[in-house]
Amino acid sequence: MRRTRSGPSIREFLQYYLLVLLAEGPQTKWEMVRQIRERSADNRVYRPTGVLWPASSEVQVVLDKLAADGLIELLPGGQRWQITASGKRAITKYEEQKQESGGKEKAAEKLIELLGTASPDSRVLDVGTGQGFLALKLAERGFRVLGIDSGSFDYSKDSIQEAQQQAALQGGDVEFRQADIRELAEPDDSFDYVVSSQAMHCMEDQQECLQAVHRLLKPGGSFLCIDFLVGLRGFLSHGFHCFLAISREEWVELLLEHEFGNIRMYDMDDYLLIESKKP
Repeated sequence: MRRTRSGPSIREFLQYYLLVLLAEGPQTKWEMVRQIRERSADNRVYRPTGVLWPASSEVQVVLDKLAADGLIELLPGGQRWQITASGKRAITKYEEQKQESGGKEKAAEKLIELLGTASPDSRVLDVGTGQGFLALKLAERGFRVLGIDSGSFDYSKDSIQEAQQQAALQGGDVEFRQADIRELAEPDDSFDYVVSSQAMHCMEDQQECLQAVHRLLKPGGSFLCIDFLVGLRGFLSHGFHCFLAISREEWVELLLEHEFGNIRMYDMDDYLLIESKKP
């Protein structure tokens, strides 16, 4: 992904978080950008490019809007911003949007609905399956599923074994393997569907992973991905971790670049479901 982040999803977050930063004390634009990068540094555990670095132009657009709305103001000297009383009240209104969410389950049910009725000869590949959250649901609905996970992180190193144990109890036509999608030993055009849940954001090279998805899908096959919603709603639920995910605008750019079409997106509370097809 690009080094800096921009677009409506990022601006939506900045309208809230710049107020939060300024409530801690007056700051320049560059001090606020630096703070956002530092506070999102834990994202590097998952992907080297995971730190949130908002584009300077986007920060300026948001600062100008907040000033026009009377929520912030420039101090004498024209470099440092401070929050106004109205700005402090606005933070409270934003934080009232925090709520418990069943977005992941809603997104999974919507994904299954979009796949329709299972066909005896169709195959599904679940990328970054973890403990089989999505693969097991699909197998239960009658789909033939291969779930793969690279086990790259400490929290996921035993996930395939746990998924296999659960599959043995549940039954269904599902297989689990420890594998990286970029090196998966399956012929081209092998799968009718490739699905993924909360895995794309951890993948070091998302471009290469999408290339592999395209290679493995049959012509006319569908790619469906569930991940965090990038923006304010995602941040209020998941903190800076949500910015490891791909935003709506970035998904369109990436999918078109890799020759996917028929792109549709569904907001599910703090999650996003992306649907696209290989021509």
